[in-house]
Amino acid sequence: MSENNVVEVEDMTWGQLVDESVKPVIVMFYSPTCPYCKAMEPYFVNYAQEFKNSVFFARINIATNPWSAEKYGVQGTPTFKSFCHGRPVWEQVGQVYPSILKTAVENMVNYGEDCIKKSTPIGQDITGYA
Repeated sequence: MSENNVVEVEDMTWGQLVDESVKPVIVMFYSPTCPYCKAMEPYFVNYAQEFKNSVFFARINIATNPWSAEKYGVQGTPTFKSFCHGRPVWEQVGQVYPSILKTAVENMVNYGEDCIKKSTPIGQDITGYA
């Protein structure tokens, strides 16, 4: 785990770090030039520290990892997505009040065991090629 409890994920490590995580996962999809991402980053890092024992925090640069962004329909940054057993269960796009993000994390902590019942599998056949 990194110093700030947020792990940088890439397309090649997504499966191991997000899909196979035993903890619920919150991912911040970002781009390096996004001012809203930079504004949200300190809150994301703080929540990663506060909830490090219950939730896995990750971020992914969509400029260098387009496959994961395409797979999960990310069209803008920042996009926050919660995953349970590799399935997305919550999403928030854009700069939001920090309390909204914190409530989402608290919900993952409090209801994480039930999150799989509220999720939908994503098809894995996204390639862009015939």
